[in-house]
Amino acid sequence: MNISRALAEFVANTHYDDIPAYVIENQKKSVLDAIGITFGASTLGDGCREMIAIAESLSAGGEGEATVMAFGKKLPAVWAAFANASMAHGLDFGDTHDRSTMHSNSSSFPAALAVAEQKGGVDGKTLLTALVLGSEVCIRMAMAADVNDVSYGFYPPTIFSSYGAVAAVAKLMDLSAEQIVSAFSFNLCQSTCSSELMNNKQTVVRSIREAFAARNAIVSCCMAKADLRGFEQPLEGTYGFYHAFLRDQFTPERVLDGLGERWEAAELTYKVWPCCFGNHSPITATLQLLRENGLTASDINAVEVEVGPPNIILCEPLLEKQNPENAINGKFSIPFNVASIIVRGNVTIDSFTDAALHDPAVRAMAAKVGYKYHAEWGRGTETWAVVRMDTAKGRFEKTVKSPFGTPANPMDDAAFEAKFDSCASKAACPKPPEALEEIKRTVRRLETLADIRALTALL
Repeated sequence: MNISRALAEFVANTHYDDIPAYVIENQKKSVLDAIGITFGASTLGDGCREMIAIAESLSAGGEGEATVMAFGKKLPAVWAAFANASMAHGLDFGDTHDRSTMHSNSSSFPAALAVAEQKGGVDGKTLLTALVLGSEVCIRMAMAADVNDVSYGFYPPTIFSSYGAVAAVAKLMDLSAEQIVSAFSFNLCQSTCSSELMNNKQTVVRSIREAFAARNAIVSCCMAKADLRGFEQPLEGTYGFYHAFLRDQFTPERVLDGLGERWEAAELTYKVWPCCFGNHSPITATLQLLRENGLTASDINAVEVEVGPPNIILCEPLLEKQNPENAINGKFSIPFNVASIIVRGNVTIDSFTDAALHDPAVRAMAAKVGYKYHAEWGRGTETWAVVRMDTAKGRFEKTVKSPFGTPANPMDDAAFEAKFDSCASKAACPKPPEALEEIKRTVRRLETLADIRALTALL
């Protein structure tokens, strides 16, 4: 089964009219979500400002081809993509595909937007098509994995997302199927991410990691566009992607099953809270227990959260998770986020400031939050959590498998717009309310734009 060729042909031969309307509508929602998050990360994302400065320096005065969102400047497309992608995951607030646990737009949107602006004359339908295909490729490649194991030394989310970015950029560059296979090959030789980031609480890699994927996608596609040849089977080959990163533990049929008929790219969760998705079921369960039983922080004696792979990383080492020292560690902490919900009633982009992280009341509550690990919970249980509370009013328990924000439990339009407004208010170059409303209107009618520059001019 030639997965590489099949995916390449899917990207090359799929057009806007082949994609159902509901998938397009969902992709527009992802675009608006990404813009808001990028605006917020421009001031709140760990390492993001420094990455923008690095992109400017490395561009060496090159032509301003594409917009750096929230900063009111332009850089060569490859460096604009690098800059914007460094912010894309900076708040850990982006859309997520539950079953694959992928952020399937995190590098493809910055890369595709930069290339579309650079080319000029790229209409909204073309951009949306590229983004849907990029999301679909990322998710399907990840769904083939039989394991979600970081012990091999690699951190899967940004590695898989890089191939989605390649697919999106390849579509915009009108690459042939053969050229797309080569682009996958060149990406294989560039894109990685070390799971050592899990052992280093001070690293910014969790925040800025998508910058590498977006840059590499553009470079890979430019090489393929020049008819440089890659490998015949970069994904499933003897020493290809699945061998290198998963030690051949994958089921190839899952990549192609229903391809072009069942659209995984439309099955996305839009995060309600700006933290690792593994926190969201514990947060949802905690909120429900508080509301259903009339509980307040003063009632709580102890909390136990049951988790399985891969969410054990949000609980260990427990003392560090109860006392996170920076925003990234707070975002990757079930004890901290559960405590924040109990004490403050919500988790927002302001919950990870230095003052909020060191709030004595939140830290005291986090010290009451423990966990129980279920190693036997396999693939398909990534969103599961059980929360038990020992309180002054009795013992209570709640199981959540589909947290708020998932397709099965979606947030409403008002909550989605409030999220955008909250993030956008933090932009490095703040925009007035009427400008933000114009961005919303433009994204909602994205498929009608004759040139995507009508959108980038607003960013």
